[in-house]
Amino acid sequence: MAIGKERAALSFWESLNMKVRINSLLFDFQLNDNFEPLVMKETQDKHNHAAIEMQFILSGSGLLLVNDHEYRFAPYSIHIIGHNVFHAVIPDSQSPLNRFTLRFTFRRICDNDDWFPHTEAEQIKSLLSRLRYSGLYNKDHNESIFRLIQEIRNELKTPSLGSYANAQSLFAQVIVRTVREIVRDSYANTTYTMPSKAKDNQRSSIIDRFFVDYRQQLTLEMLAEQLNLSTRQVNRLLKQHYNVSFKQKLLSTRIEVAKDFLRTSDLPIEHIAREIGCESPPHFYCIFQDKTGMTPSEYRTMMRRARKSVARSL
Repeated sequence: MAIGKERAALSFWESLNMKVRINSLLFDFQLNDNFEPLVMKETQDKHNHAAIEMQFILSGSGLLLVNDHEYRFAPYSIHIIGHNVFHAVIPDSQSPLNRFTLRFTFRRICDNDDWFPHTEAEQIKSLLSRLRYSGLYNKDHNESIFRLIQEIRNELKTPSLGSYANAQSLFAQVIVRTVREIVRDSYANTTYTMPSKAKDNQRSSIIDRFFVDYRQQLTLEMLAEQLNLSTRQVNRLLKQHYNVSFKQKLLSTRIEVAKDFLRTSDLPIEHIAREIGCESPPHFYCIFQDKTGMTPSEYRTMMRRARKSVARSL
């Protein structure tokens, strides 16, 4: 019974459920103890895996046999072996291999993001699906992938807030950079285009820029003209993105700027009223008190007292 339990026990790496999505592709990383560097002295006879295997060589030399072909290992080389491809590893007896491996599978899922470029996932899928073997020997290019793997190990060994998301991002970079290296020469002259923002996102940027001019006598009609929408549509858009009307958005912006002036400067209140685009000082007094529950003078006094209190405590 003890032997059975021992066999069933998973190592730290084997117990991790590490999945990464690249739009419609779901990658499942099958980690094991070989994810950390190990010195390899014994020959590994012909075998295959249901997963794609990446072999990372830190030092040493030897031969990789893939089907009927031989490939030589070199320090900081990366060898990608397709799923179900038979291969053997023969270390050099005088210079044992120091290596680690990473295995992963991938499959298409129904969940698509409209904003993600469809062709990108398709190109990755197409290349990995037909991959039999690829050897990457450019040390300068490969070192960045080696560093990513080390970052992943550090993240997973000492997890903290956001570790899974960060590890997912790093694994995705490993996939993308590896694919780029495999196709570096054949796709050298291919042009790639990034997706454009949806109209609503573009409008959000226009709205943000519009309210930067809070000092001016801004109107709903002016914003509607910039957005090429009706005033009713603009208010609906403001409600959707900011949960306020045009008037509330403009007022909130002006009040927040006024609070900064009151807190950090000795400018007269009348000057601040003009600075934020208010019609008159009395109007400014009225809207400020209505919004904050105190007059501008009371707010300035309260903030100065708070600042002095903080200074005394330091």
